[in-house]
Amino acid sequence: MGASQPLCLTYTFPAQDFGAGAGTMAFRAPTGYTRGRLIDVGITGITETFACDTTAGAVRVGTTGDADAYAELNIADGAATGDQFNTNSDTDAIIVANLDDTQIEVTYVQCVDSGTAAGIATPYVAVAWY
Repeated sequence: MGASQPLCLTYTFPAQDFGAGAGTMAFRAPTGYTRGRLIDVGITGITETFACDTTAGAVRVGTTGDADAYAELNIADGAATGDQFNTNSDTDAIIVANLDDTQIEVTYVQCVDSGTAAGIATPYVAVAWY
């Protein structure tokens, strides 16, 4: 598999209620691929506006030992139904773009609001594998 022809995959996870709790999903490199490059992290399909004025909801991409080794996307208070929020919205979300050939953990961080925390969306991670 040459570096000139990566296999680009978007891992889309089930809708997450960021106002109600945290969660974790995981993925690995496809068979035959040994390294990856993180292209994007985001949420789409927002069905409940984010209320998180105390602690932002977040999508972290990392390992079992370091939850945000690769990325932490902080979701803005007020991200609204129908919006998409990704690394174009949080431009410093990607910490290290090069992924190792190991299990990649995707962790959802619960948002906290001075009123009632809210925010439901579908998280995704896009990777180019080599």
